[in-house]
Amino acid sequence: MSTTDAIGSSTAAAGTSSTTQKTDNSTLGKDDFLKLMVASLQNMDPLSQSGSDPAQSMAQMTQFSILEQLTNLAVTAEQLRSTAQQEESLALVGKTVSWLGDDGEPRSGVVEKAELDKGKVTLIVGDSEVDPADVMEVR
Repeated sequence: MSTTDAIGSSTAAAGTSSTTQKTDNSTLGKDDFLKLMVASLQNMDPLSQSGSDPAQSMAQMTQFSILEQLTNLAVTAEQLRSTAQQEESLALVGKTVSWLGDDGEPRSGVVEKAELDKGKVTLIVGDSEVDPADVMEVR
């Protein structure tokens, strides 16, 4: 018997039980899907005529494969976005940029260097640290 609710999932089979808690309100990921599929397979009665449809199992495996490939694609797209942002920021070194300061006043200066810290790029313009997304003009 398998029970699933919004907070977690619990499976009881052959006198054992395991509980998995979800820590956020995100959609089901590939790990969650795999856990549900394994729980379903553990509780399947191979002698039952109503519960073990091989076509349904194959469909679930196909869905899992598609989910895994979509997850891999999303990770790759994020890596490409990050790399493109880094390259664009490096291209600004030596250029004059304009941006709005913290006080809302327009500022400008020559980009002296681009720093990368934990995947986040910061432009150094004089004594200011500028987020590349805040740049309004490049000269």
